[in-house]
Amino acid sequence: MTDLEQSLKLSSTRLAIIRLLKEWGKGTANQLSKALGISRIAAHQHLGSLKAMGLVEVQIERKGRGRPSEVFTLTELAQERFFPRRYDLLALTVLDEVATELGDEFLLELFRRYREQFAKKLNDQKGNLRERVEALTNFLAEEGYLAQWEETKDGFIISLPNCPIAKIAKRFQQACTSEVEMLAKVLDAPVTRECHQVSGDSCCRYFIAKPKSEKTKISHPAFAEAKRSKEVLKR
Repeated sequence: MTDLEQSLKLSSTRLAIIRLLKEWGKGTANQLSKALGISRIAAHQHLGSLKAMGLVEVQIERKGRGRPSEVFTLTELAQERFFPRRYDLLALTVLDEVATELGDEFLLELFRRYREQFAKKLNDQKGNLRERVEALTNFLAEEGYLAQWEETKDGFIISLPNCPIAKIAKRFQQACTSEVEMLAKVLDAPVTRECHQVSGDSCCRYFIAKPKSEKTKISHPAFAEAKRSKEVLKR
């Protein structure tokens, strides 16, 4: 289940709890139950569900000689999902200044360094091209790209329906150039862009051709069978 699907399933009470914790900074089940007009047990159950979804976290606080209290706060996931931050505006402003002062080549190098952070997380992956494509796609899906992959006779296709930095990519093509370079580096294979969201397509789609050896392996059983049939006929 995606984060969006989970958020759509939140009841009005749980959304109210999230809002109160944002306003207060932190709160206990007892405080929330009084603010919402529900029982402490009910508040604790809602908090337990939110904790299981990764939206709140709990810490134990001790005050004086009394019993320790469970204090709940919002996680970074909840902060990002329910209270959007305008990072894109800040990033666009900074990148505009960088391009003006230091030039497009420096900006491209900056995006390359950003993509290198992705590559470093996948540097240790091993296996054939198919396994590398699958591992890369799974990683990009976790990063919010909604990535999917499929295998064809001649190669592999990676589709990225969502771009986490879409606004930046529309303004700076260097973001897209560095993405192609990163994919090729991680996969250790040539990558061709077939569709481009910035150009109006519904997603970014990349084609990775199979090495000749792998193409031969796929068709080899059929050729072997045909060869055996010919040998039988000769006999």
